[in-house]
Amino acid sequence: MAGDVGRSVVRSAGGDQAEILQGIAALHLGGEWFECDVTYGNGVFWRGLQEPARRFDIDPQVAGVEQACSMALPLADGSVGSLVFDPPFLTYVRAGREGNGKMVMAGRFSGYWRYDDLETHYRGSLAEAWRVLRKDGVLVVKCQDIIHNHKMHCTHANVIEWAEGLGFRLLDLFVLVASRRMPSPNRAGQQKHARVFHSYFLVFKRGR
Repeated sequence: MAGDVGRSVVRSAGGDQAEILQGIAALHLGGEWFECDVTYGNGVFWRGLQEPARRFDIDPQVAGVEQACSMALPLADGSVGSLVFDPPFLTYVRAGREGNGKMVMAGRFSGYWRYDDLETHYRGSLAEAWRVLRKDGVLVVKCQDIIHNHKMHCTHANVIEWAEGLGFRLLDLFVLVASRRMPSPNRAGQQKHARVFHSYFLVFKRGR
C-alpha cells in the first residue's frame, strides 16, 4: 500500500515473538516499554529485549524477581500503565501431580490438571490486572487454544470474553506461529484434531 512506503509495518502474524512485542509497544504503548510481567518464569519470554521494571512469579527462578501470585499482586490500585500475563496453557500437566509430576513438560511449562483450574487462574489474574492497571492501561495476554478431554477449548476466545466481562476492550490480536513442534500432553494415538502450531497475543485496554 502507498501509505506503508518508507515505514515499518506492524503485522498481525509472524514467527518472531520479539517482533510482536516491539510492535505492540509501538502501536499501543506510545513508544514506552512494558512496565510489569506477572508470570516471569525464567525470563526466556524477554530474551533479547529490555525487561519490565517489575517482575513477579509465584516461584521465582532468577534473582530480582518478586514472589507473588498473579491473582494477588503487591501493587496499589491503578498503579501500573502496562502489564503482561503469560500463564501456562497446558492441562493434564501439573508439577507434583501423581503420575505426571515428573514429566518434562510439568517442569518446563507447568500447567493445570483440568480446564477449570486454568479458567480459575486466568479469570483471577484478569481481575487483578484490572485492579492494578490505571485507566486506559494496557494488558497483554499470551495464550494458546488446547484440546482437553477430547474437546477443543478456544482459550483465546474465552480470554476475550472474560476480559471484556470485566470492562477491558480488545485493541489488537497477534498470532505467533511456532518455529518448531509445540508441547502437547496428549498420548500417542489416532489424531482427531489439528495440531496447534500457534499462540496468541491479545492486547486489551482497561476501560474507565
